[in-house]
Amino acid sequence: MKKLSVLLLATGFLYMAAGNVFAQGRYISVGQAIRSGVMFNAQRTSRIAAREFFANRIPLAVSQFKTPEVIRTSLIAHGVQESLRTSEQYRVNLEKFLEIKKEMDIFLRYQLLEPQQVSAAELNSLWAEASEAFFCLQRMERIVGASDPGVHFGKLYIQRVMAALKPNYMGGSFKKGNLLPQKFRSTETFNVNNFLLKDPNGVSLTMKNTMPGSEGFIKAKEMAAQLPAMKVAVLNDDPEILEWARAWGAQGFFGKGSRVAVFDSLTKLMERTKDVKYDVILMDYVLDDGLSVFMIDRIRMAGDKSTVILVNSALMDDEVPAEELFEHGADGFISSVGFRADNGGARVANALYNYMQQHGREALTPHKK
Repeated sequence: MKKLSVLLLATGFLYMAAGNVFAQGRYISVGQAIRSGVMFNAQRTSRIAAREFFANRIPLAVSQFKTPEVIRTSLIAHGVQESLRTSEQYRVNLEKFLEIKKEMDIFLRYQLLEPQQVSAAELNSLWAEASEAFFCLQRMERIVGASDPGVHFGKLYIQRVMAALKPNYMGGSFKKGNLLPQKFRSTETFNVNNFLLKDPNGVSLTMKNTMPGSEGFIKAKEMAAQLPAMKVAVLNDDPEILEWARAWGAQGFFGKGSRVAVFDSLTKLMERTKDVKYDVILMDYVLDDGLSVFMIDRIRMAGDKSTVILVNSALMDDEVPAEELFEHGADGFISSVGFRADNGGARVANALYNYMQQHGREALTPHKK
């Protein structure tokens, strides 16, 4: 009975906290307003539980995953030994993912019902588990493909868990009491069309056909020629994409005379930004050592308010946590759907040009001197 009273009192508090921010017209739903109230009163409730509570539910069920037997049958044409090896690999990764998911579900549920302060060491441990679960899904994806329902919703689930945990990925160097701010854009208005590089009617400005020789590719080359010379950083944990980025830079897709540096981890880029100020940082959303939002937090907290930070991912527009990324300091999102070695540079040039058109040419050249 006592716990029920506390829960009802906490619920009432959240609605009162939400009232002020919702009245300001800065949020499009009561749910977002409540979430903001929670974030601004983090000392009274667990931010971890709040994020989990207000996240959209992921329709993930064990029955959505293929069974090892189905995998083995589908691969029998490749030989008995190969089908056994592959199905066993799938089984091991599926069992590990489900084991970690069970632990995460228990942790988040307890945090929702009875929020507790969690140490940095425990968060980092949970983060390591979540990362392992994500790698399990990646290994399963190589076998069944990204369109497999279980793998698809599993990856969305883990991304939400990672956002809920929000660990100190810098290895414990973040000082106690120096909490991450929940917003950097309190004086700016979020515009989802601008963030996703769309026109005022919500139509994407990203070219659909940028294959070499196409009209779109030729147009993108013209756009690239109009970009200023910049210092550009590309962050991605896929070495192939980093090689592509170097080639795109050499071909002038980031602007004639631009210098392109590539990084395969959040930590490496964070170290480099202590000495170098980039005009543009293109960063993947999910990386081996964290979500890009953590990196954006630290760049902005270090005092860099002028670098243009564009997040890229194969997420669909309705899956992009656009407002959250914006509030942490990201400036826009580039879909990497359809990226290839021979056309990705054209798509990036298209995105940079459209961003420049929306925000002005000088938006991309704060550190050119």
